[in-house]
Amino acid sequence: MPYWAVDDGAHGHPKMLRARNAAVGLWTLVGSWVAQQLTDGHVPGEIAKMYGSAPQVKKLVQVGLWHEHGHTCPRCPAVRPGDYVMHEYLEHGNPSRAEVQARRAREAEKKRQQRAGKNAPSPPPPPGQMPFDDEPPAGDEDAPPEEAPRPPRRTTPAPVLAGIPAEWEPSRDDVHAANVTRTDSGRAPLTADQVDAVTRKFIRRMTEERRTAAEWGGRWRQWAETERPDQSSPGGVVVHLPAGRTAGGQMSTADQRSAAAFDLAAQLRAEGNQ
Repeated sequence: MPYWAVDDGAHGHPKMLRARNAAVGLWTLVGSWVAQQLTDGHVPGEIAKMYGSAPQVKKLVQVGLWHEHGHTCPRCPAVRPGDYVMHEYLEHGNPSRAEVQARRAREAEKKRQQRAGKNAPSPPPPPGQMPFDDEPPAGDEDAPPEEAPRPPRRTTPAPVLAGIPAEWEPSRDDVHAANVTRTDSGRAPLTADQVDAVTRKFIRRMTEERRTAAEWGGRWRQWAETERPDQSSPGGVVVHLPAGRTAGGQMSTADQRSAAAFDLAAQLRAEGNQ
């Protein structure tokens, strides 16, 4: 059967982050349908409505994962009114309709030849020569078919976990993705000074807690998406406010208990390091 290819970097792509989970779910389901039906990326309007909602479809079009009628993308085919097309479907490793049909025809011909050769009678051995014991007699339907040699299995090395370097910095894609999520959730994007402050605090916290990771960009994005700039600070220092704190700085009883528990844990760690 044909397959629907999703890049292993899709989880951090800016388009995916702007589309959010619900629209990405529609993109994935319809991609599976497109691969099964061999439409080369074309999505009928009724299929989009069957699997998702109008806001989800609109979101996919807005971020550029889908195109609608009248689009101007030079790398994607035209689409009929009311239908959609998946952006660069055939350029992301997905086989075309012609490729799938050609492969199926080759496999069917191969099986036909195998059946024809299996049912054909074998020529008799020369006089005075007996068939080899390990050769199945002609027309033996129970003879096991020959297995094709399997390609060597590729093994992916396990990721190496390590602490965060003191000089670590987020990439431009990390900063862009974090600011996109902040904007979608109603928060102001971080300035360059605020990004530096967030990064220093992030490195300090990860070092204090002795966290390890193979890649720090994803964790930093999650951290930066919830940071709130301190408006009273002229330097734009970013502080990480706990949930439940009001605009006047007061915390609920539950948050006060949580803060006390964190302070006690920090005190015990400090005593243990002495």
